[in-house]
Amino acid sequence: MLTTLTDSPRQIALGDRVTFDTDEGYQAGTVNDLRRDVGNGELHAWVELDHQWAGMFRAVPLGALQSASVAAPCAELAR
Repeated sequence: MLTTLTDSPRQIALGDRVTFDTDEGYQAGTVNDLRRDVGNGELHAWVELDHQWAGMFRAVPLGALQSASVAAPCAELAR
């Protein structure tokens, strides 16, 4: 789990559901990976977008995430 900023209580982990604002409006998806930008080293969440074709990802800077909800463990989903 990674903190977005050193002073921020918000934490992002793989599998979390997130929303973010883009030039195409608000979008939502599931965090699939966390990677650093090659150019400036900024950390991005690789988000698999809802309502898109399977495998459609968008790299979103952690500071641009509007909300994040913790994913439920698989055991709870099976109930």
